[in-house]
Amino acid sequence: MPELNPEEYKDPQQPHFNSFIKNLHPFAYVIIVLAVIFFLYQIIGGSISIAAGGGLEDINVKISRIILIFSQFMFILAPTLFFMRLQTAELKSSFRLNLPKPHLLLFAVVGMVLIQPALQGYMFLQDYGLDHMPVMQNVIKEVRDLFDTLEKAEMKIVSAYSVYEYIIVVFAICVTPAICEELLFRGFVMRNLEKIAKPSIAIFLTGFLFALYHFQPLNLVALMMLGIYLGFVVYCSDSIYTGMVCHFLNNFFASYLFYKYGKEDFETPRISSSQKMDAVILGAASIILISSLMILMYRMRTKRHIEGVEA
Repeated sequence: MPELNPEEYKDPQQPHFNSFIKNLHPFAYVIIVLAVIFFLYQIIGGSISIAAGGGLEDINVKISRIILIFSQFMFILAPTLFFMRLQTAELKSSFRLNLPKPHLLLFAVVGMVLIQPALQGYMFLQDYGLDHMPVMQNVIKEVRDLFDTLEKAEMKIVSAYSVYEYIIVVFAICVTPAICEELLFRGFVMRNLEKIAKPSIAIFLTGFLFALYHFQPLNLVALMMLGIYLGFVVYCSDSIYTGMVCHFLNNFFASYLFYKYGKEDFETPRISSSQKMDAVILGAASIILISSLMILMYRMRTKRHIEGVEA
């Protein structure tokens, strides 16, 4: 009977049966996994949605919603769990499946409310800058036209004309992404980046990759800001559930406004110049408030960590 090599069983975080994954650089592994999931979800899932849903122009809303939910769980969540399991058997600690402290969850939720004016204010400034940019206007127009076409199809999916239909929309665009995307980014991606970089850098890179993944160039900075905040609250609370709750709320705010008022009433072009300036000022104030809240959360985390070490 062959002798067992103790080194193979030394670290439960690195299953011995996959030496390739064990020796692969964490950042390289992240890029490979994101590329696979991007292909599965955006290309395969998108193609299925277009084929079964009747195309972008004449989309079948009910079928598209079902495919959207299916694709998130099958092409984002399932591969995330699979690739994380190749690395470690300790999924609970790796994904930070810990209940957050109530006060930290409350602070995170308050922060998610406070960050909304900052995101909106930035979008106003960006739209103003793009509209008054003396060069590349043709390129900007083509990009906007392309994504306006995609947005029209998305708007049909998120439109709801009854409470029952709105509940389905909330599950499709609020609940499902909050679970699947958080486990992918603030779970798999951020955990791997923390192995090779300081937490601050890991949070920043995770936010950047989160923004790139959504493939919305005109919303890149706003998505990155959101991704960084989500990574920060997950890190400070040591709980993926905090990120899920905040992610859900961010999507819920947008979906509720759309359901309540419609697209035309809260889009940037419908707002006057004075209202835009007020929004920018409010955005600046929200940045100050959210920054103060984040400093408080970080100090509370640091204090808790020190007390845990001393104990």
